[in-house]
Amino acid sequence: MSSAMNKNFQTDRPRIAVTIPCFNEQASIGKVIRDFKKALPEAEIIVFDNDSTDETAKVAKESGALVIRERRRGKGNVVRAIFDKIEADYYLLVDGDDTYPAEEARKMIALIQDEQADMVVGTRLDHYSRESSEFLHSFGNRLLLKILNFCFHTNLSDILSGYRVFTREFVKSVPLFSTGFEIETELTIQALMRGFRILEVPITYRARPEGGKSKIRPFKDGYRILMTILIFTRDLRPMLFFPILSAMLIIGALIPGFRVIREYLQTGLIRYLPSAILATGMVILGILFFIAGFIIDTLNRRFNEINFVLKRMQK
Repeated sequence: MSSAMNKNFQTDRPRIAVTIPCFNEQASIGKVIRDFKKALPEAEIIVFDNDSTDETAKVAKESGALVIRERRRGKGNVVRAIFDKIEADYYLLVDGDDTYPAEEARKMIALIQDEQADMVVGTRLDHYSRESSEFLHSFGNRLLLKILNFCFHTNLSDILSGYRVFTREFVKSVPLFSTGFEIETELTIQALMRGFRILEVPITYRARPEGGKSKIRPFKDGYRILMTILIFTRDLRPMLFFPILSAMLIIGALIPGFRVIREYLQTGLIRYLPSAILATGMVILGILFFIAGFIIDTLNRRFNEINFVLKRMQK
C-alpha cells in the first residue's frame, strides 16, 4: 500500500479508496484516473492490473494511481484481492473502461456516509447511450435480472453494474467465491441474504472509447451468472429451489404415468412396465428433493442462529 494511503489513514478523515479493476484498458485508464482525482481529490486511486498485456499499468502509474498487479485473471479474482488487500472506510469499485461517470461518485458515497445503505449501485438500464448497450441491453441481461428478482423476492433494476460503493463492514464480512464477471451478481446476493441494505442510483452509462470492447462473453458469462444465481438459491433459499424441482419431477411423472394409470383403471393390468417404473421413480425423487430442501432449510436456520450469537459476543 502506498505511503500516501498510509499517511491518509493516520488522519481522522474518512478513508476513501477508489479501486479500478483493469485488463488491457490503456486507452481509457488515464482519463478514468484523472476524472476520479477531480471528483474525489481526497481519495486514494488504486488500479488493480489483471495481468494486462498492454501498457495499462504504465499509464496508470504515470497518471498518479497506485498500481497493484493481480495475476489471477478474472474480475472476481480482482475484486476478492481488493477486499483482502485494501484498508479503507468506504470502497468505490468502478471499471476502467470510462463508461461510468466519476461525477456521480460523491453522491453515491454520501448515501453510504449518511448510513442510508451498505452498498450503493450505479444502475445503467434507465440511462444509457445506444452505443453502450451491447450485452447490457440484451435479452439475456433482462432475463437474468428477472430470475434473480424472483428467486430472492426483490425488485432490483441492475445486477451487473460495475459501479458500486461499499461500507467497510460489508467488505470485511462478506466471503466471495466468484472468479469472473459473475462477481457483481454474487455481491448483490450476498448483500441480500446477509441483511445489508442495497440502494440503487440511476447513472448515465457512456459508450466505450473508440477501440474499446466489452470483456463480457454473452453466452459463457451469461451461463456462469445464471449458475451463480441458481447455486445461491439452492444454498440460501432451499425451500424455493427444491420444491420447484420436486414439483417439476412430480408433474413430469404424469407424462409416462398417465397411460399406465388409465390402463390400470380400465383393465386392472399394467402392461407398460417401463413407463410405470419411470413415473414411480420420478415421484419418489420429487419427494426426496422436497425433504432435502426442508432439511437444508432447517440447517441454515441453525447456522444463522449460531452466526447471530457469535456476532453478538464479538460486540
